[in-house]
Amino acid sequence: MFDNGIHINRLYPYESDGFGHFMVQLLWRMILVGWFLFVSCGDAFGNLVNIDNTQLNLNLSRQLLILEDKNASLDLAAAQTAMAAGEFKTTGSDHLQLGYSDSTYWLYLRLKNNLLPNNEQVQVDRFYLNVDYPLLDTVTLHYIRGGSHFTWIAGDSLPFSLRHFSLNGFVFPLDLNSGEQADIYIRIQSSSSLHFPIKLQSEQTFVDERFGIDMLDGAYVGIAVGLGIYNLFLWVGIRSRVYGLYVLMVFSMLLFNASITGLTFRLWPESLYFQQICVYTFSFLAGVFLILFGMEYLNTRVSLPVFHRFFQGLLGVGGVAFIVMFFVSIPVAAKLTAVITMVSAVALIVAAIVRLMQGYRPAIYYCLGQGALLVGVLFTALSAQKIIPAYHLAPIVMKWSSALELILFSIGLAYLVNNERRLREQAQQESALAQQELLDSQIKLNRDLDELVTQRTRELEQANQLLREMNTHDELTGLRNRRYLNQVLAKEYARAFRDKKPISLLMMDIDHFKQLNDSYGHQFGDCCLVEASKLLQGGIRRPPDVAARYGGEEFVILLPNTDLQGALVVAEKLRLAIDRLEVVHGGQSVNLTASVGVACEVPTQRDGYEALLSNADRYLYQAKSNGRNRVESAFVSPSLRA
Repeated sequence: MFDNGIHINRLYPYESDGFGHFMVQLLWRMILVGWFLFVSCGDAFGNLVNIDNTQLNLNLSRQLLILEDKNASLDLAAAQTAMAAGEFKTTGSDHLQLGYSDSTYWLYLRLKNNLLPNNEQVQVDRFYLNVDYPLLDTVTLHYIRGGSHFTWIAGDSLPFSLRHFSLNGFVFPLDLNSGEQADIYIRIQSSSSLHFPIKLQSEQTFVDERFGIDMLDGAYVGIAVGLGIYNLFLWVGIRSRVYGLYVLMVFSMLLFNASITGLTFRLWPESLYFQQICVYTFSFLAGVFLILFGMEYLNTRVSLPVFHRFFQGLLGVGGVAFIVMFFVSIPVAAKLTAVITMVSAVALIVAAIVRLMQGYRPAIYYCLGQGALLVGVLFTALSAQKIIPAYHLAPIVMKWSSALELILFSIGLAYLVNNERRLREQAQQESALAQQELLDSQIKLNRDLDELVTQRTRELEQANQLLREMNTHDELTGLRNRRYLNQVLAKEYARAFRDKKPISLLMMDIDHFKQLNDSYGHQFGDCCLVEASKLLQGGIRRPPDVAARYGGEEFVILLPNTDLQGALVVAEKLRLAIDRLEVVHGGQSVNLTASVGVACEVPTQRDGYEALLSNADRYLYQAKSNGRNRVESAFVSPSLRA
C-alpha cells in the first residue's frame, strides 16, 4: 500500500544518497506509520462504542463527549463544526449530573456494530438509546447513519404523543448494519435538574429490563394502592380521622413518586403546563397530608401543644411557599420545596421521639417510617444539588423509602388500634364487647367489599352489553347498522355454505330521496327514514332475519335459509308496504316508494358474501334504471323453485 520510495521521490523531487537519503526515507516512513496508527486506532481512545455483545447493556456516561451551549444558539451543523474543532470534552463521570443550569448541552457519541450479520437477508440490528430521566424539558436526538439523518424529539415540555415509545423515559430506536458506524448528537435542555442517565441496550436486554422495571413499579403501586384501599375501608367503618388522613397521604405520595418517574404524564399527555408543576404540586400535597397525619397520629393537640402550633405555622408557611413557587424559577422552587420538606420531616421525627419518651409506644413506628422518608428526601435533595453524585438513584430511593414509610405507618396504625383497645380495656369493663364490635366491623367491611366488587362487576358487564348493543344499532332508525350487518352476514353466509342452504339478501333504496330532502328539508327526510325503518322491522318475522340501515337511504334485509322465491315475496311485501306509506311531518305529507334488488345463492365458498352483496346492489341499480318502485332479481333457477 505504501511504496515509500515512489512517494518520497514525488514529494521530494531532488535526489539524495548515502546517509542523508536513508534518514529522509526513515523519517517519511515514521510519519506514514504514525498517521496510519492515528487513523486506524484513534477511535479506540476517543468516544467510539464498539457493539460486540448481543446482550448489550452499557452506561454511556464515560463514552459521551459533552459541549455546553450557554446561549442555546447551536444547531446540528454548528454542533458538528464544534465537534470537528475539538470543542466537545469528555464527561469524566459514570453518571452525568450537572445540577440546575440555564445552558443547553450537546452530547456526542459514535457507534460501531461489530456483531456478525444475522443472515444474508437481514443484516440490521436494533438497539435502544435510553435517556431514563423523565423530567427533562426537551431531548432532541440526531442519528446520522451513512447518508441518512434521523431526528427524534421528546420531553416533558412537549406532548406525550411525540415520543417514539409510550414510556416514562425517552427511548430511541437505532438500526445499524453489521460493520456499520453511526454518529449520534443529543441536545438536552431543561429547567429541572440536569441529569442524563443514558444507556445503550440491545433489543433483548431492553425488553428484559422493561419487564423488570414494570414489575417493580407494579409492586410499588400495588403496595401503595393496597394500603390506601384497606385503610380507606377502615376509615369508612371506624370513622377515625387518622385513617382518612393516612389514605390522603398515601395517594398524594403515590402521585408524587409517579410524577418524578414520568408515569403521571400519561394521565394528562397534552397538559404541558401542569406536567411542569405537577412534581411540586404533589410534593406540596404529600407534605401537607404528612404533617396533618403526624399531628393526628401523635395527638399533638393534647400531648404536644407547642409542636402543634409549630406545625400549624409550618402549614401556613407551606401554603404561602406553594403560591410563591408559581412565580419563581424552577431551581428556586425546588430548593424551597426541599427546605420545607426537610424541616417538616425533622420536626415530625423530633415530635415522635418526644411522644415516645412520654410512653406513647405507637410513636416508634412513626419514628421509623418518618426516618425512612427523611433518608429519601435528603438523598434526593442532596443529589439534585450535586452534593451526592448519585442522582440517578434518587427516584428509586424516594419511591421505596416512601413505600417503607407507608408500610411502617400502616403497622403503626394497627398498633395504634391495639394500644387504644388496651387502654380502653384498662378503663372499661366492656372492652371485650368493643373488641368484638371492631372485629365484626372489619368482617362486615370485607364482606361489603366482596359484595361491592361483585355488584360493580355485574354492573360493568351490563354496561358493556348495553354498549355493544348501542354500537350495533343505527342511532336514527333503531335498525342494525352496517357494522353489525357485515358481522352477521359473514357468519350466516358461512353457515349457509356449511349446510348447503340458500341465503338471500334484499337491498332497498328510497326513491328520489335527495329531491325529498332538498324540497322538504333534512328533518322531514329523517322522519321518512324512521317510518320506513318501522315497516322494514315489522316486515321480518323470523329471529335470524336482519333489517339494517346500510347507509343514507339504503337498507339491507338479510334472509338466511330463504330461497329466491321466498325472498321475492318478502321484497314485494315490503315494497307495497312502503308504497302505501304516507309520511306526515310538520304540516307536510308525502307518499314514498322504494326500489328493491334481490340476490340469492347457495354458497359455493365460505367467504364469498361480498359477491352476494354486490349482486343485490346491481339488481337495485337495475330496478332504479327500469323505472323505480319495483323489485328486480336474477332468474329463478329450477333448483330454487324446487
